[in-house]
Amino acid sequence: MRMILNLLVSICLLSVSALSQERIRKGVVGPYGDQVRIVVALIEPSQTSYKMQSMIIDVNPDKSGQPTSFLVDLTSTVRSLSTGEKIQKILLLRWKKPGEIELRCDGKWVKQASGPALDNIVQATKAVIQSVPLGSKTPTEVSLQEDIERKASSILDGLSTETLPCLRSLN
Repeated sequence: MRMILNLLVSICLLSVSALSQERIRKGVVGPYGDQVRIVVALIEPSQTSYKMQSMIIDVNPDKSGQPTSFLVDLTSTVRSLSTGEKIQKILLLRWKKPGEIELRCDGKWVKQASGPALDNIVQATKAVIQSVPLGSKTPTEVSLQEDIERKASSILDGLSTETLPCLRSLN
């Protein structure tokens, strides 16, 4: 619960910062029930809009602390500063180690054949996981390496229904 409150405060602060034209990169890792939750938030403002992107990774560790299954929520939102109009894309996927990737399509989990778009998401997810302290007992702010931030940002910028059929687009 505390991690969720910290995340909400961070997002509020990130939104205010976005309006002041600052580029924001923030990461938080901590316990979430029996899981570990990693949140990566990226905000990039422009003169007419701002882009808010997040990558939320829930990791189920085994008794030794090694990750065994993953749930990834990718969300990208572009909001107009003048009209408030937003364009949002959301993708949920999960997999077990080893196992097939499943995407959330119309409220159901559907197995998806591997392909370049999914492989890139899995690689970016693994890079984020390897760069944070999974054993953190409290919510901990983390700084991601620039190449990992670029990888996450590239994944979020590249969300398209052509390569990811279960991508939800909301306007």
